[in-house]
Amino acid sequence: MIISFKKTSPTALTPAYQTSGAAGFDLAIIEDLTIPPRSFVKTSTGLIIQIPVGYFLLITSRSSNSIKKGIALANGVGIIDSDYHGPNDIIGLIIENITDSPVSLKAGDRVAQAIVLPSPQATFTELASEISDGNRGGFGSTG
Repeated sequence: MIISFKKTSPTALTPAYQTSGAAGFDLAIIEDLTIPPRSFVKTSTGLIIQIPVGYFLLITSRSSNSIKKGIALANGVGIIDSDYHGPNDIIGLIIENITDSPVSLKAGDRVAQAIVLPSPQATFTELASEISDGNRGGFGSTG
């Protein structure tokens, strides 16, 4: 699969897998940041990524962020659709400082990872009758 991308900033890092077995590639920020305690900032990767039709880009936090940097992605995960690649559709990140002290990040710091996944489109059919299957009990029903 070939993924086309455009850098909108000279400090943007070229997407690359860090190992031959990596499922995701890292995303880095393009500016130095200081995030006040228990707050968040919106920042940019400086990348527009053209995801093929039938796929999407799943963005997650890097696993070491909370321990090593004291940060998390504020929205947990992000989804970049295949039609999000116009001239102003730069991939942004909302980074949350989860500590009681300011957190400083530098341009080029890898703070997220992205995985290309298939995105089949479903067809929805409304049922005319009641659902007869037994209840599972709601949230946390399996223990």
